[in-house]
Amino acid sequence: MNSPVKIVADIGGTNARFAYVSTDSDELLCIEILPSADFPQFIDTIRHYIEHAQLTLIDTICLAVAAPVSQDWIDFGNNHWAFSRAELHEALGIPITVINDFDAQALCIEGLVDSELMWIGDPRPSEGLVKAVLGPGTGLGVSALIPGGYIVPSEGGNTGFSPLDDHQQAVHEILRQRYGRVTIEHVLSGIGLSNLYWANSKLLGHDRELRPAEVTAKAQNGDSCSVKAVDDFFAILAAVAGDIALMMGANGGVYISGGIVPRLLEGFDASVFRRRFNDKGRASDLCASIPLAIVLAQHPGLRGCVEALKR
Repeated sequence: MNSPVKIVADIGGTNARFAYVSTDSDELLCIEILPSADFPQFIDTIRHYIEHAQLTLIDTICLAVAAPVSQDWIDFGNNHWAFSRAELHEALGIPITVINDFDAQALCIEGLVDSELMWIGDPRPSEGLVKAVLGPGTGLGVSALIPGGYIVPSEGGNTGFSPLDDHQQAVHEILRQRYGRVTIEHVLSGIGLSNLYWANSKLLGHDRELRPAEVTAKAQNGDSCSVKAVDDFFAILAAVAGDIALMMGANGGVYISGGIVPRLLEGFDASVFRRRFNDKGRASDLCASIPLAIVLAQHPGLRGCVEALKR
């Protein structure tokens, strides 16, 4: 490239997604997905992308990272990477903006069109209200967008898992033996899907473990334990999404993003999911009025980075 570009990157626990945009366009160019396991140091991914995309003039870089971003030191909780933003800037010689990956997801929300969303229920968003986004991936991200475009950062995935019935209580007790304190990320993430399968196998008198992709594949083939794990996943996700709506005051809508949910939609019962989202006792009528959607858009994190740079 002979003109300056801006690099954007969505860095999760499993993959780093890169793209660039020109200074006068929001179109994502040269999108590349790099597995984190292939790169010992985080800076190696950036250097690889710059070389592969043949970029010579770089105006700035925006990184959306699956980690807290309030300090200089960025430590990924779900992979081996950590870096100092000051040292990264010095090593690359390029201005760097670092935001949380789900802050990027929230920044993307207002640019989505209906074809990029799967609405669950009738309510639709109104302007001037808080919107929340959560999403299971390698971990569980949570964020909110308030009127004026400001972000409410969150580490909501680390809040505790609260069982809602006897079955969930039994699952919680099994997971407590493994983790001590069981968080919602322990059940609403890739490893969470594996945890739910393992817990259900224990309840059936077995002790079996599968990787998340194996649980998904077996569920699609009708394996009863895998189907139950997926059912548990959606039951907990609906309840947690409703809780986040109340915690964040997200009357403008709750958006479920992340890489896992779109892969699990075969056989998804939207009416049951909506009912579980609404089921909040005396706050049920309030939850029933809140728009709820699953994000189907491609690369929302990268699009959120573009929006962050524009702001």
